[in-house]
Amino acid sequence: MSSQTLRPDLERWLDALAGIGEAVGGDAPVTDLVSRVARTACDLLGYDFCAVFLPTPDRHALTIVGSHGLSADYVAQVNADRPILLDVSGAEEAPTSVAFRTGEVVTLEDIESMPGIGPWGGVAHEQGYRALISVPLRRAGAIVGALNGYHAAAHRFDAVEVGLVSTLATQVAVALGTAQLRRSEQDTIRELRRAEEVHALLTATALRGEGVSGVATALAELLARPVLIEDVYGTALAAVDWPGTDDGPDGGADVTLDGEVVARLRVLSAGPELSRLDVRAIEHATVVTALELMRARTAAEVEQRLRGSLVADLLSTDGADMAALLDRARRLGWDLSGTQTLISVRFVESGNRSATERLLAGADRFAATVVPRPLAAVYRGDLVLIAAPDATAPGRISGPAEIARRLVDSLTGTGDVEHAVAGVTSAVPTAELAGVFRTLRGALDLSSDARESGVIDLRDVAIDHLLLQLDDPERLRAYARTVLGAALDYDREHGSELLRTARVLLDRDLDRRAAADTLHLHPNTVAQRMRRLEALTGLRLGRPRDLLQLTSALTVARIAGLG
Repeated sequence: MSSQTLRPDLERWLDALAGIGEAVGGDAPVTDLVSRVARTACDLLGYDFCAVFLPTPDRHALTIVGSHGLSADYVAQVNADRPILLDVSGAEEAPTSVAFRTGEVVTLEDIESMPGIGPWGGVAHEQGYRALISVPLRRAGAIVGALNGYHAAAHRFDAVEVGLVSTLATQVAVALGTAQLRRSEQDTIRELRRAEEVHALLTATALRGEGVSGVATALAELLARPVLIEDVYGTALAAVDWPGTDDGPDGGADVTLDGEVVARLRVLSAGPELSRLDVRAIEHATVVTALELMRARTAAEVEQRLRGSLVADLLSTDGADMAALLDRARRLGWDLSGTQTLISVRFVESGNRSATERLLAGADRFAATVVPRPLAAVYRGDLVLIAAPDATAPGRISGPAEIARRLVDSLTGTGDVEHAVAGVTSAVPTAELAGVFRTLRGALDLSSDARESGVIDLRDVAIDHLLLQLDDPERLRAYARTVLGAALDYDREHGSELLRTARVLLDRDLDRRAAADTLHLHPNTVAQRMRRLEALTGLRLGRPRDLLQLTSALTVARIAGLG
């Protein structure tokens, strides 16, 4: 062949390679780029169609990523239903798999003349080719794919053609490497921009002091996922689009302060897997959440000191400065101008500072659910709540006694305290709280030996409350035992209910029939029990002095847990 004949072919090749090289440096998608190489191979070498194969992520098969002469629908169908498998061997192994596995060029000049070809032969007949060449794609010493050229008729592939196709295969490998590098650079740029966005949004949230709810909102916006922030007790502190049920999978991270877990940030995991940057955003959000919780804790501690000071003044005042105290309460958010009920809780760890802090934190969580919210503080070692007489709690709980029972259950149920006893007073004007507190504290002193949680309702105490204000609970217990000791022993030994019958009779204004109806007894049985009680105690219910003594002793015994 003369040099004049070679020159046009050489120029065509040089122009084609230059075009491919220019495309490699551009921004075209890799599929467009390899399809251009396939088209060039068909144009320069006369192939009827051409395809570029790459391994699937699991390297189980080879699929077509770019082609010329094949329809998009056909390529999609082949990739989905009949990819070139890489885990077969022998006669069933396709030529492209051999080229990918061995790194050698594979040529078939006429498939029709080959006996016993494997299942891939059916695909060859369907695609309509008889000759093929498969050239491995090499990059950095590794095989990364294959370039295939097809002829509809039988064809002999000489060394020159193999060299030319190999040159095109080199261009494909370079294109793939460049595209991968560009994709990596773009991913890095996106990650940096995303990281800057995460940092800017969460930092702005922290600087604006938007609280835990602001952190949850910002993170949900960044991740486009539902977000929940809850405390260590499982109570939601903030939620954005979190489902009502808690059945879905979720990821997240703990929020720590001073090495202690104080909350957990949860992100619903349904959908695409969290990226590395998403995980970093969550970690950044936990830091900002910890900052917000520290702010809230500091504010709560300040508020607790202010509340504690106010409660201490309310429960120790003689009433002269009541107007100023009510004004202080209003400025802190509590209207104490009407009548108020006093609830006081005695707990076994009263001398333990950390237990007191846990108790107050638990009381604050509970108080937040009561409407209107009571004023809560620790005073003289006891938890004290000043509540409205008509306060209500979730679950149709109303009235101070029921609220006190729910509070005790809440504190003991969460493990904040081992057991607790609450006392409840009648509703009184705020100026009288100091007096009823002395009564309430005396009742709790009387019950201090109790080892079970419960509620003392002082609203139905019939004796003068000054009796409970005596700062000597042992003398009160001794008084109850002196008056009722024989009857207490008799009830314990015989399983009788002399003291209970006496209480019911007193509550029914000494009406034996009314007491008998309440106790489901015959009136004569009530009379017999009272005669037994009188014989044991030496008291006579018909004498006013003895009646007052019995009433007061029964009240002290009930509060002290005697009998």
